Amino acid sequence: MDAAGRTAAGAGMTAADKAALDELMHHWGDAYEIGWDSDRGWHARRLDGQDGELAAAGPDGLLAEIAADYRLRPVPRTGGTGRLGDPYA
Repeated sequence: MDAAGRTAAGAGMTAADKAALDELMHHWGDAYEIGWDSDRGWHARRLDGQDGELAAAGPDGLLAEIAADYRLRPVPRTGGTGRLGDPYA
């Protein structure tokens, strides 16, 4: 788990997967709860409580799901890096 306790990571996660999870958290952790586990795979949930869980087979797919969700309905960003808005804008 990360320091904020918002990331689930299971045993069986490769070093590359851990790096990908860290990268997703760096860019999106102030708007989404992001994790990986052996039962659900890659998953994310909006921190504003809207809708259900996003899921994908891998980190690139999850990034695409998060970006598409965010572009349709931006999540208020108040923590983490202190940035507001889309980190890819």
